[in-house]
Amino acid sequence: MKNLKGILAIFCVMAVLVFAGCTEQQASNVSQEEQIVTVYVAYGSLDLIADEFEKDTGIKMEYVSLSSGEALSRLKAEQSNPSADVWLGGGIDAFISAQQDGLLEAYKSPNAKDIDPLFVEEDGYWTGVSLVTIGILENTDLLSEKGLPEPQTWDDLITDDYKGELIASNPTVSGTAYFTICGILQMYGEDEGWNYLDKFYQNTPFLTKRGSGPGNLVTAGEYAYGVAPDPHTTVIADSELPVKSVFLNKVIWWPSPVSIVSGAKHPENAKIFVDWCLSKEGQEVLMQASPRVPVRGDIEVIEGVPNPKDLDFLDMDFMYWGENRDRILDEWESRYREISTTE
Repeated sequence: MKNLKGILAIFCVMAVLVFAGCTEQQASNVSQEEQIVTVYVAYGSLDLIADEFEKDTGIKMEYVSLSSGEALSRLKAEQSNPSADVWLGGGIDAFISAQQDGLLEAYKSPNAKDIDPLFVEEDGYWTGVSLVTIGILENTDLLSEKGLPEPQTWDDLITDDYKGELIASNPTVSGTAYFTICGILQMYGEDEGWNYLDKFYQNTPFLTKRGSGPGNLVTAGEYAYGVAPDPHTTVIADSELPVKSVFLNKVIWWPSPVSIVSGAKHPENAKIFVDWCLSKEGQEVLMQASPRVPVRGDIEVIEGVPNPKDLDFLDMDFMYWGENRDRILDEWESRYREISTTE
């Protein structure tokens, strides 16, 4: 009997040890899982973002660098079992498509209170972390040489002073150009907006395929003015160039967003990542990674980067322009297909 009791006691001790070991292993697995967030990302210096995020939060950021289209395709293919927790950066049209397809999880970060509501989707499906801003890159040598003015408003660009000196890109090829004409139609209303564009294109000798094309031609000294995304980045990249960035009376823009993926395996870490991107610390890191206009106006911006408080942003209806893309481009083609387009 004593032997039986001894055997039972040993068995109980072993069972407790085995259970404790399993529990410890499970806790370890949970802990390890909680220290990871997987991000599909189209942004600047990814290693910098990952390193600083882990330093600030203790959570390891694993990332896959993808274009907007690639990220959207992958999220669709993985909808029942997503690999990513977060999607950072890329075209707003792709985020809107993902939202409509149920691929994104709504989340309103507490840090969103510190940014302009313009930059936040009303239900929290995406939040801008930085802004792509449309402005004018001008060649200061040509302005001086030809006695040309510096533009202040969008109306200035349709005056005779700019005829033959203004370069833009083709919206049927360039996403940058598409959102630029959407901004003009938003600003003036569609009827007056098309009338404005009729006059605008009378001043452009041709269009470029890429959104970066106008800025490149201005930098090369071939034309005085180019409608360009983030024109300040050209000035920052080389202060010796005879160029200057100008933002007009209303700034056309779109966000570089962050979203939580629906069905994310690490939803709490995903929220922490979004919160970090919108924090002062995260905003400063993101600006170092890519010198775009930040969404917070209470941080110290890099020299040459505009503070969002100093710009007058147009209230853009991204959902509307996404849904009406084909109609807008068809109208554009019917009006302006004769304008030549170059590389």
